[in-house]
Amino acid sequence: MSHEVDPLIRRELQWMALGVLENRDIAPLIFQKVRRRRIKRAIVSGVAIVLTVALGLGIFAWASSRTSKNSLMVNTGAVGATQPGALNPNAVQGVTSDYPLTWEQSVGDLSAISRAGGLGDTLGGLTAVGLKVTWQRCASGQCPTTWILNLKNNTGDIVSASPALMIFVDHSPVTSTSRPVTVTPGGSSLVVFTYPEFTQGLTVDPSASWQWNWYLTVAR
Repeated sequence: MSHEVDPLIRRELQWMALGVLENRDIAPLIFQKVRRRRIKRAIVSGVAIVLTVALGLGIFAWASSRTSKNSLMVNTGAVGATQPGALNPNAVQGVTSDYPLTWEQSVGDLSAISRAGGLGDTLGGLTAVGLKVTWQRCASGQCPTTWILNLKNNTGDIVSASPALMIFVDHSPVTSTSRPVTVTPGGSSLVVFTYPEFTQGLTVDPSASWQWNWYLTVAR
C-alpha cells in the first residue's frame, strides 16, 4: 500500500518516475540514494551534537577558572591584599613561631594612644586573633624579621586604625613600627610588620628572650 511506503522513498519514486529509465529497475537506485542521504544526515547531526557538547564544556571550564581565580583574590574583608595567592586570614590563628615568644605588658612607645594588647585583646574595635612570626639567621643566631598580625573586626562598623607592633629583647623595647588598616564589619586583615634591621648588624645576645605587644597609634 502506498501510504505505508517511507515518505522519503515515495518522494524519490515520484521524482524518478518523471525521467526515462528504460528496462531498469529503479527501486535499488532509490534505496541506495535514500540510504546515502540518511547516512549524511546522521553524520551532520552527530557533528552538531559533538560541537555543542564541546562548546558547553569549554564555557563551563572558562567559568570555573574565572570563579577559582576570583576566590583566590578574596581576602575575607581585608582592604588591599587582593592579589592572587594572598595569605588567607584563617591560616593565621593563634601564635605560630619556630621559637618561643612571650607577651610584654609595657608599651614602651610615646606614640601609643591605647594600652598594650596581646593575642585575644581588642583595641579600637579590632581583636588580635592570630600572630605568625618568621625567623631568619642574624649575627646572634635567629631573629624574628617578619610578623603577621591577624586583626578581626567583630563590630558592626568599618574600623580604621593604625596598629603598631613593639618588639622587646629581655623586656627592653628594641623597635616598633605601625601600619594603617581599614577592616569591614566581620572581616579580617593581615597586618605585616618587617624588621630587616635584625639581619643588618643589630646584635642580640643568643640567650636573650623575645617579647612583643601591639597597640594603637595616631593614624598618619
